[in-house]
Amino acid sequence: MTDIDTTAFFGAVLKTIASTRNHGTDRAGFASGVVEPAARIRALEKEIGERRLSPAEAEEVLALLETTFRTKHTPDEEHEYYLRYIEKVSGVSRASLGVSGW
Repeated sequence: MTDIDTTAFFGAVLKTIASTRNHGTDRAGFASGVVEPAARIRALEKEIGERRLSPAEAEEVLALLETTFRTKHTPDEEHEYYLRYIEKVSGVSRASLGVSGW
């Protein structure tokens, strides 16, 4: 977990949220399942600032990202593509967090 680029991690996660197409139709669900998680991620980014990201914080961010994937009904292939992208640019890996899948 020491090799994580915190700035790249948050940038990749927020880019992923913005880039994934919304296949859902529930407008109220979009607010609670995409807008609110994205706002929480931005708040965490500000809280953390320049310090290292803890495993618990990374897991929280990724759980919020998962919420956006579910809300947007993101196809599995696209979901996996973005998770690999986040791993590649930030250094965060599923193994380093002790999870087999996000």
